Amino acid sequence: MSGPEAKNPAPAGISSPEETDVAALFDRLREELRRGAVHEDSRGAEFASTRALAERFWPVTAERPAGGGFKGAVKRVLRKLMRWYVEPALADQRAFNDAVLKLIDDLDERISRLEQR
Repeated sequence: MSGPEAKNPAPAGISSPEETDVAALFDRLREELRRGAVHEDSRGAEFASTRALAERFWPVTAERPAGGGFKGAVKRVLRKLMRWYVEPALADQRAFNDAVLKLIDDLDERISRLEQR
């Protein structure tokens, strides 16, 4: 490949608009949902796995390891200077994430009760 495509390939996980067939994608999602309904026994395991992943990542924060050396020291100083601006938004995001997880748990419980009837 030569030219601009060689220097700037499409980012991973992002399809170009020409490549996306929305109808086929919708049909595939519908089929996956249908298969998920057939495999009730695996539903619990998938839900537990997904829930564990959500629990792991819901508490967003600006704190990350900055590394060592001069570059790490500069990053640490800049993060401390910007924390007053970033943390309120992250606190709102944490509250939202917590509320969504609680709502999902409540909906799952309601669905389970309805399925038992």
